Amino acid sequence: MANYKLQNMHTFKSLGYEKLTSLCRVLNFNGEQTISTLQVFSLMLKNWGDFTIDEQQIWTSDVTDDHTPFEFSLAFDGKQPAIRFVIESQTEKTSLDSSWVMGCKLNRDLQANYAISLDKFNKIEKLFEPRNSQALFSIWHAVDIKRFGKPVFKVYLNPEARGIENAPTLIKEALLRLGFAKAWDFLSQIIMQHSQRNRLLYFSLDLSSDKGSRIKVYVAHMNATANDVEKILAVSPYHIQGDAIKFCQQMAGQTGPFNARPLITCFAFTSDNETQPYSTTLHLPIRCYAENDNIAMQRISRFLPSGDAQMYQQAVASIAGRPLEAGVGIQTYVSFKRLAEQQILTIYLAPEAYGSTLQKQLSKSIKS
Repeated sequence: MANYKLQNMHTFKSLGYEKLTSLCRVLNFNGEQTISTLQVFSLMLKNWGDFTIDEQQIWTSDVTDDHTPFEFSLAFDGKQPAIRFVIESQTEKTSLDSSWVMGCKLNRDLQANYAISLDKFNKIEKLFEPRNSQALFSIWHAVDIKRFGKPVFKVYLNPEARGIENAPTLIKEALLRLGFAKAWDFLSQIIMQHSQRNRLLYFSLDLSSDKGSRIKVYVAHMNATANDVEKILAVSPYHIQGDAIKFCQQMAGQTGPFNARPLITCFAFTSDNETQPYSTTLHLPIRCYAENDNIAMQRISRFLPSGDAQMYQQAVASIAGRPLEAGVGIQTYVSFKRLAEQQILTIYLAPEAYGSTLQKQLSKSIKS
């Protein structure tokens, strides 16, 4: 990590505040909304936000390629854009176990401050407690925030918590405990079709008791083509034929096979219908298939309505710590989802606390 250029002796919180304030401004959050957003961020970094970035032992966080333990994203649905961020709880000497302990503590802090529900998490907590020393993470937290909206929190858990070979069994048991047995019946058909090429990557819960709260399962498809994932995504009631092929061609300039890093599909289930997904999402690791961040921006902009494209470009410019042509890695992933008549594009933005990430420096993990 010594080759990374550190950003002016920031603390994690000060760096996050700087970039998050810029994003709020671009998305036209007013002063009160910006303050409340920063308060959420501060709580999520409680106990470690004041760590000086260059003074701490660097935990190889899989949230970003350069191991910054938080990442931002912007979601555009043609109506009201949202700011999102994901964090991995840290300690002075972070480990899978210490991150898990701090993540569970953050659950309780969020419950005390934002009245989240931990009912679902409590049913499966012991399943995901880290037992695999090779796992890339134990627990992450994320939040979605729209203008004038309340924050919506979720938690990400690792299907490989007890080893990669036990991931299907773990996810099946988790879904059974949560009352989603038929969801596993659906997912197992996809996973078992090409079990050597498909990998269970994340298990996510909305920390809410609302009927529409989601359980999400993410699957990485090794060396898959756009045609391969097109067939998988066709199970969504909102899928339009050709979506995946068009998206991959526009974002990556190709339709595969995607060998540098895999395409990822996400299946979201709600209690309204556990037999098929409420929605499906395709995640493409654009930083592996674009020469630099400027090229990535051009491709993404063409996919957005003009107003959203302008806002997105301003957002990236506001947080970039280097020229976009100088490297690739600020824009890490871009995802596409349809809901009814709505299409949602989400762009994931790395703060690059430890510097820009060139393709030759990409980490070994299959998703950050």
